[in-house]
Amino acid sequence: MSKAYILLADGVEEVEALATADVLMRAGVETVLTGVYGSEIVKGSHGIRIMTDRTFEKPDSFDPASFSDADAVILPGGKLGTENLGRSEAVKEMIKYYYDEGKLVCAICAAPTVLASSGVIDGLEVTCFPGFEDRLGDAIYVNEPVKVTGTVITGRSMGTAIDFGLAIARALVGPDQAAKTEANLHR
Repeated sequence: MSKAYILLADGVEEVEALATADVLMRAGVETVLTGVYGSEIVKGSHGIRIMTDRTFEKPDSFDPASFSDADAVILPGGKLGTENLGRSEAVKEMIKYYYDEGKLVCAICAAPTVLASSGVIDGLEVTCFPGFEDRLGDAIYVNEPVKVTGTVITGRSMGTAIDFGLAIARALVGPDQAAKTEANLHR
């Protein structure tokens, strides 16, 4: 069974986190909501509280032994949530580790900027929330709802969260299972 960590910090865009988690769970991916700053409950950008499944013990250092067991790391956006994720050295180290290991590194909305500050998207085509293009470093911005470039998957906004989740599902469980999941979403 595939496994994914969705990293959460206060200010996260709730729909981007939960729609992605829901799609992945429906596709059969073990999905772990992970509080970056030790919080078991993360407050979303619209005041919705999200209970996490586990937390980072230290937001300033990444321990691969504790978090190397998944196939994907996923960063939902939200302006404040993205800023909070970007302040964590552990998040950046986890992104680099997953990228170097050939695992999926995924971000939506403003969160691709954290991928940029982690140095993993230079020269790659990515998308993000309009207005954040100038924070993508040396990445190549494309105006698409979801962009898959190798092991990097990026999404534009809350409105593309289901498509973002389906793109991740295709990469983790294959196109047939993802198509079944998508068909069940539209019934």
